[in-house]
Amino acid sequence: MKITYNDFKQSILEKINAVGKGAYKMLKGDTMYIWLSDSGDGLLNSRYEELECKFTELYAIYEKAIELGGTMYLGASAARSGKKIGSSDFPLDTIDAFVAINYYGNEVGDKITRRSTYYAAILDWAGFVDNHWGGYITVKSRYM
Repeated sequence: MKITYNDFKQSILEKINAVGKGAYKMLKGDTMYIWLSDSGDGLLNSRYEELECKFTELYAIYEKAIELGGTMYLGASAARSGKKIGSSDFPLDTIDAFVAINYYGNEVGDKITRRSTYYAAILDWAGFVDNHWGGYITVKSRYM
C-alpha cells in the first residue's frame, strides 16, 4: 500500500537515526555510506557528497515509480553518455530525466549529470524499492 510523504520521511529518519551512518552495498560491490544532511532535509552519500537527495525528491521518485506500474528506469547510461533528455534513448520517465526536470531546472533537450544511481541506492537502502542490474528499480509490493 502506498504510504504518505510523512510516513515515508519518518521511516527514513528512524532508520538513519538508528545507525547514524548507513551502509549500502552498491550493485558493483562497493559500499556507499549514507547520512543525514546538515539541513535535515535529505540524505548525503559518500559516492557523490555534493548531492543532497532530499526527502521530497526521493518521495517524488517513489510516487512516479508507482504511477509507472512499480518499475522505473534510472537513465544513468543515457545521462553518462551525454544523451539529451526526451530523446528516444533518454525518456522523460527515467529517474535522471525526472529529477533533472523537476528539481534541477533542466529542460527537454538538455544534457545532464547522472544522479539516479544515488537516488536508487538510497531508496533501496531505505527499504522502499529493489535496485536491479539493468538500470531500474521496482517498488516493493507492500509499498504499492
